[in-house]
Amino acid sequence: MLCPCCGNEITVGVPECSCGARFVGNPLDEAPVKIQRLGPAMSAIALFVIVAASALIFTKYLAFAGVLVLWSARRAMRLARRDPEWYGGYRTAAATLVVTLAVGTVASGFGIAYIPRYLENRKISQTAATRAAFLHLARIAEDYKKENGSYPGDIRAIREVTTEPLPKDYWENEIDYQGNTGEIAGRLPGVTKVYINNFELRSAGPDEKMGTDDDIIMRDGIFLTDSEAKKQSVVQGASAK
Repeated sequence: MLCPCCGNEITVGVPECSCGARFVGNPLDEAPVKIQRLGPAMSAIALFVIVAASALIFTKYLAFAGVLVLWSARRAMRLARRDPEWYGGYRTAAATLVVTLAVGTVASGFGIAYIPRYLENRKISQTAATRAAFLHLARIAEDYKKENGSYPGDIRAIREVTTEPLPKDYWENEIDYQGNTGEIAGRLPGVTKVYINNFELRSAGPDEKMGTDDDIIMRDGIFLTDSEAKKQSVVQGASAK
């Protein structure tokens, strides 16, 4: 071996070199020292903490990032199994994988149970937005009545008196407007001008087809379903007879 002081060749085991340098211990073994790497397993734990905290603090939809935790934990397990001398943390990675799967299963169960409520809330918001458009259009009709003595007969009459775009329903479809004359006003003798004393607003609803059960209707300031509107028309027709 070479003396670390002068660089001369010396025999292993002699107490000192000719240059006077003395050995204080046995030379180090030249075999490489293997230290297990825990990085992959620790990365999986860190990802789990980040995803869980983000889902709780910001939005539950970030829980879908748990897929990254599963991938990271599975990768750490594969590395530890393939080369246990270089990679450790197999049990830690396996525990992280199991916990992530358990939490994901519970979260999925709550998500599935929430779907009907989500759909109902979505339907309510769609109906509310359409009703707000109805009220806007009804206000324009009321302004028209103040100026002309009766409600407009059709949607074209409304367009003639307003420069603003007419409101649409939630699905960006035009709202149907129908002006109606009263039974008494229509039968008065000598009446040369037809007065519109009522109107109906109707949206085709989610299916975008008029005359179906999901239609949204406002008549006399009251919101009705299609079946309620038909029943009301039958009752009014019977009363008129």
